[in-house]
Amino acid sequence: MSDGKKASQLVFPSFQFGRDDPGRAAALVRAGVGGFCLYKGTPRLISGLVARLQRLAEVPLLFCADYEDGAASHCQGATALPTNMGIGASGRPELARLKAEVTAREALALGVRWVLAPVADLALEPANPIVNVRSFGADPALVSRMVRAYLSGLRGQGVLGCLKHFPGHGRTVRDSHLELPVIKAGKAALENDLSPFRRSVREADSVMLGHLAVPALGSARGPFSLSPAAGRLLRGELGFAGLVATDALDMHAISKRWDETAAARRALRAGADVLLVPKDPERLLSGLRAQAARPAVKALVDAALARLLRAKTQAGLFADALPDRGLLPELGGPGHAALAQRLAESCLAWRGKPAALKDRRLVYAEAGGRGWRGRAFATELRRLGASLRLASGPARPGEILVLGLFLRPRAYSGRVALEPAELAAARDLARRFRETVVVSFGSPFALSGFSGLPGLCAFSDIPVCQRAAAKALVGAIPVTGRMPVDL
Repeated sequence: MSDGKKASQLVFPSFQFGRDDPGRAAALVRAGVGGFCLYKGTPRLISGLVARLQRLAEVPLLFCADYEDGAASHCQGATALPTNMGIGASGRPELARLKAEVTAREALALGVRWVLAPVADLALEPANPIVNVRSFGADPALVSRMVRAYLSGLRGQGVLGCLKHFPGHGRTVRDSHLELPVIKAGKAALENDLSPFRRSVREADSVMLGHLAVPALGSARGPFSLSPAAGRLLRGELGFAGLVATDALDMHAISKRWDETAAARRALRAGADVLLVPKDPERLLSGLRAQAARPAVKALVDAALARLLRAKTQAGLFADALPDRGLLPELGGPGHAALAQRLAESCLAWRGKPAALKDRRLVYAEAGGRGWRGRAFATELRRLGASLRLASGPARPGEILVLGLFLRPRAYSGRVALEPAELAAARDLARRFRETVVVSFGSPFALSGFSGLPGLCAFSDIPVCQRAAAKALVGAIPVTGRMPVDL
């Protein structure tokens, strides 16, 4: 394999089912890419493409995906699992391990051997538009315990994990998908943010570099992911010898400011091995091959390639047969579904005094104008025998309002909060009732907009979490979690 084609191994393009051309993906394999980051798809489509591309590859491909809340994060029909913050609320690391084990088994059935999780960022900033419930919480000791347990669960199933987003994305108020966030905290505060990485990095297979400007750590003029400061801290001070990936290079924090080949060269100097999700992979491959002819860049490429090959070996790519399509029925199967429900029932926490709604007449409404989201919640309340109607017309004597909130981070959205008019309308509705309980199926920080009202947080809007919240409200299950962030 030529030096130029060796360098191509470090490039991991994206492939989004329903949008991208499999023929183009095949051409990229022939050009020598080392793997792909997969988005969307169904089990059959994903496993089928993985098998076809593996047959074309000169070196086995490493497929990765952002399966942070199980393979269902991107794969239709897989098992949806509670968010990390819900797991953090439980306070039980064994649940983080179970979440990782289900994720790993379903990822392996698809042919995905590198899960880009867990998030090790701290949830420190309510206005942070991109971390929030993806984090296990605000306490670095809690987050560290959960992260280590999650990594253990993945590794026990033979899947690579990834700590992200180094050195910590929790203090930002900007989304790096849209712009370059700047973390202005000093070194003392940043040590708090770094704590989960310091405590977990020796157990990690890989680390993802965040697209963040962190002046106190030596990256004042550009992203930490392209700064030599990243290598000095991660490779040097922390002694990490495993695989290092950039966050996606097509994110605006990079793509709007840097030529992609120049960004890739800087990333390699910063200690990165995998150049993840370039905006124009063909152009990057061409530029990288030209750069690899330079001795200094060739040395970086050779070192990165050695680490990538070790990771592929660890993932079993040189020993195992192609993914076993016979495992596909396990995805979303009854065993995993039952486990997901059990997890969800441990991932609940009250803000303020708990409310007892058994045998009460309930009125259900949702804040915001995003359509009907709580169908599983309302259905479960009725199944449990609750008297429930949807909010319309005036409040009736003896009724209690149950107000559902559905807010969670979304890439490229730039915010995770109700619009001012939506918040005002929800508060106005609550004032019409003598009693109101707010239930958040996502961000716990959304409860802060309703001070003085009891608030139950399920931390996720997936059906198992909606059903768990309904059970808790009528006393069918206890609420054993504690809020893992300060409100």
